[in-house]
Amino acid sequence: MSEEFNGYYRFPTIYNDQIAFVAEDDIWVVSSSGGIARRLTTNVGEISDLTFSEDGKWIAFTGRDEGVPDVYIIPSTGGVPIRLTYLGANSKVLCWHNGKIIFSSNYTQPFKRITSLWEVDVEDKRKLKQLDFGIATEISFGKEKGVVLGRKTGDPARWKKYRGGTAGELLIDVEGNYNFRKLLDLKSNFANPIWIQDRIYFVSDHEDVANIYSCTVEGKNLKKHTYHNDFYVRNPKSDEKNIVYHAGSDIYILNLSNNVSEKVDIKYYSTLPQRNRKFAEPTQYFEGFSISKDAENLISTHRGKSFYYNNWYGPVKQLGEESGVRYRLTTYLNLKDEEKVVTISDENNYEHIEVYDLKSGNLIDKVKEYDLGRVMNIVASPKDEEILLTNQRNELILIDLRNHKKIDVDKSTIGPINGYSFSPDGRWIAYSKFINNKQAAIMIFDKVKGEIHQVTEPILFDVDPVFDPDGKYLYFLSYRIFNPIEDRFQMNLAFSKGTKPYLITLKKDFFSPFQEISKSEDREKRKDKEEEIKVDIDFDNIADRIIPFPVSEERYVNIQAAKDKVFYAISTVSGVLEDEEDMLSEKHEKLTLKYYDLTEKEEKTYLEGISEFQISEDKEKIAIRIEDDLRILKTSNPPSPEQEKECENKYTRKCGWIDFHRINVEVQPLLEWRQMLCEAWRLQKFYFWNKDKLDKIEWDKILEKYYPLVERIATRTEFSDLIWEMQGELKSSHAYEMGGEYKPKPVYKIGYLGADLILDEDKNLYKISHIVNGDIWDEKNKPPLLGPGVEVKEGDYLLAINGIEIKDKIPNEILVNYSGKDVEIVVSNGDNIEQKRKYVVKTLKDETSLRYREWVEQNKKYVHEKTNSRIGYIHIPDMGYTGYAEFHRNFLSEVRYDGLIIDVRVNSGGFVSSLILDKLNRKFIGYDLSPYREAEAYQYDSVRGPMVAITNEFAGSDGDIFSHSFKLLKLGKLIGKRTWGGVIGIWPRNPLIDHTITTQPEMAFWFKDVGWDVENYGTDPDIEIDITPKDYKEKKDPQLDMAIEIVLQQLKEDPPIASKDIKKP
Repeated sequence: MSEEFNGYYRFPTIYNDQIAFVAEDDIWVVSSSGGIARRLTTNVGEISDLTFSEDGKWIAFTGRDEGVPDVYIIPSTGGVPIRLTYLGANSKVLCWHNGKIIFSSNYTQPFKRITSLWEVDVEDKRKLKQLDFGIATEISFGKEKGVVLGRKTGDPARWKKYRGGTAGELLIDVEGNYNFRKLLDLKSNFANPIWIQDRIYFVSDHEDVANIYSCTVEGKNLKKHTYHNDFYVRNPKSDEKNIVYHAGSDIYILNLSNNVSEKVDIKYYSTLPQRNRKFAEPTQYFEGFSISKDAENLISTHRGKSFYYNNWYGPVKQLGEESGVRYRLTTYLNLKDEEKVVTISDENNYEHIEVYDLKSGNLIDKVKEYDLGRVMNIVASPKDEEILLTNQRNELILIDLRNHKKIDVDKSTIGPINGYSFSPDGRWIAYSKFINNKQAAIMIFDKVKGEIHQVTEPILFDVDPVFDPDGKYLYFLSYRIFNPIEDRFQMNLAFSKGTKPYLITLKKDFFSPFQEISKSEDREKRKDKEEEIKVDIDFDNIADRIIPFPVSEERYVNIQAAKDKVFYAISTVSGVLEDEEDMLSEKHEKLTLKYYDLTEKEEKTYLEGISEFQISEDKEKIAIRIEDDLRILKTSNPPSPEQEKECENKYTRKCGWIDFHRINVEVQPLLEWRQMLCEAWRLQKFYFWNKDKLDKIEWDKILEKYYPLVERIATRTEFSDLIWEMQGELKSSHAYEMGGEYKPKPVYKIGYLGADLILDEDKNLYKISHIVNGDIWDEKNKPPLLGPGVEVKEGDYLLAINGIEIKDKIPNEILVNYSGKDVEIVVSNGDNIEQKRKYVVKTLKDETSLRYREWVEQNKKYVHEKTNSRIGYIHIPDMGYTGYAEFHRNFLSEVRYDGLIIDVRVNSGGFVSSLILDKLNRKFIGYDLSPYREAEAYQYDSVRGPMVAITNEFAGSDGDIFSHSFKLLKLGKLIGKRTWGGVIGIWPRNPLIDHTITTQPEMAFWFKDVGWDVENYGTDPDIEIDITPKDYKEKKDPQLDMAIEIVLQQLKEDPPIASKDIKKP
């Protein structure tokens, strides 16, 4: 029997008495008066952005059935969806106009975050045209030629009360002559303009919660039409008689004749297939592990569930609640006669300690009386029923699980505790603590006396202390080797390695273990080992008893001790650009596991390509994580090459591989979504930078407001939407949600030819109007049609691809699923179509980088030509690794000119602005001259003349910081538009159980001139200048032209000294 369910309704559209909307990622229709909803689609991909055609016969929507958002239509009565566009870009359906569908897309843009407007003809999908309004996100048309543009308009609910540079603005052109003006001058984040008769309707949050307002085409007579005071009005659409929209997962209809808004009572019946139970792949969701004292048994955590089992045989059992509770950091307790584990549970939305008895599988204790914050790591005592833990507050806490006694060992107000461990007898606790923001020292806490001793004098950072199993030494890693490595491109040096393992002798009479000892001394040493270990420490002058390991400096990342061996992992120095390309994928750096054999006095390699390791409490075994797999081996000997070959895919004691496929990871989606929403909410509570602001917005009540909506969710897409809107209540930048497990769908990526193609309607053929130029030598992004042996020219016609004549097809339609593959193309010139030429070219996976390269080179060429080669030009696309590389690619050659333009428009932020500003801030004070080479400016790579920076609304985060700092450092004029206004940084490190990343604004920027006011505002340019729709139509860049004008004028007023004008003595 069907049961009514209140769904999560979004993206409504209306035509007369029919409403279409999205729920469960599909299209549904219902009467505008309410009633039973009927499902129209069962698509494999997510659907959004619905809009009825002007005659109500069709519904256009953004579909993702083949992986990427493109334009589709479906009969409003139901039927098979038809795909109209094959752009493979980020496209969004907006509206219909004169039988054509208008949509926004970043197709052909040099930046993924920039969109323009397009139209596609429903009758002939080949008739695809980019509208010449320039950067825009939304549009609505008047009765005649009038147009209202939404620029930078988005979804205000995702950052409530946003007022920065990209706050939505509405531009109107009443006559259709491209003389656009701002419709209204309110402090608001406008969205969703709709032109109805002589009024413009829109969403605005200038009075707090976003509602629907309207004004005349002159921008006067502002009226409010809806009065929501809880959830924002979102995504309105209209048939000119009514406006339909959604708020808080319900659909409302605004009757324009009486200005009354009512909720549509929808009777919704569904089998809710995406709520069905399923089972997850254990390796894909492998979070962490803990090994028993002898490493014969194991606990591993997958997708928030902890499982305990023997390594090689027997059943696998789940700890705690089956679903709906997340367990983290589950750790074995090192007890003689008992099998217990400790874990962090978030049952009832409160993170606390739970203790389980593994023999019975029962929960035996909870420690809930302390606010432990977000526990980051747990270490169990080797002797007692005690644990050490650290949290996000940088506290080091000791908990006695027998009596729940809590000892606050230490707290850092500077940074995290970097590693900690117990001594073998359990009395001492060693840990690393920042003593200032540039140095961290090793500390030892005495549990008996309650005293803390600093035992190292760091040069920079001493980290990861671990006791020798015999209690004689304390091992640690130290950043104190300054051995510079030369930069290959510029006059620069770096310390790319810098660390080594060290030890401290705990007693004055202990000798270095690296010294050779006599056999009698060795026998005495082994005899001592057999006795119960009691660790004594002489603290007098202990910092002077530091001894380096006789190994080279490297990038060491962990150190642990076994019997007569010290293990450590080493990271290889390598480029980081590839790591930046996919920020959502969990990355496991491939480390080399080595050990120093204290008996043989030499370093040896244990295993290559590991991710992390853990040594058992008895020091006999080592557990090694290799990406998403786990292996347990003996510490006595590394696996031989023969053993490695024999052990491939073998889950045996000898080979050591753990078979995670023994584990059943059950997923109950609704229970997960409840837990994940609460965890996302808690993470903001734990990390948000301003606790007073969090209290002011009553964050506890925010959960009460949004948690009931989880019960209406039936898909992962809907959950994402809910998280975004909840975190939007922070009214802060950088509160994101991304990633996560969505329903599987095919991803058929388009192979790109790196060219603009237009339909020649007279010949009924596609003409190559432009071939995008770029780096021919760049194997990854080289232009396919410009390679050696490929004689394709602009003006040629594309006739066939891989033997398929294009005829009535779209070229990209044929290129679906040919991403990065070789294809055969057939072309001819316009004079003789029958004279065909065939070439094999390799398609691009994405054109953005190629188009970006052409855009930069065109700007550079333009600047050089306009200034007679007096001014250089560089663009910085972001402040991450890519932006740092791009800056140097151009700066090191462009700095030779008399002046310099630094373009940071559409800079997406990052963390390297200070490094770039350091270069730009170098002062030219002279020349280094030689008779046989060109004079070189000193300081090296200093700009000899004036500089100007160009910025805009799309420069944000570290792009904001760069723009504001450029002004503050008085490096030159800043021109363009006010920046994004988001300078509260993030450090994503707490993924949710399905790999969702939520970000917590936790590092806020303060400037000495404006304080906190760059956030949610941006920085104003010294000279404001916009690029209007008319400028885009005429292909003008007034911002770049203004930059050229300013630098040329400054060069005229104060020309730099040329080396040729210097007279030799």
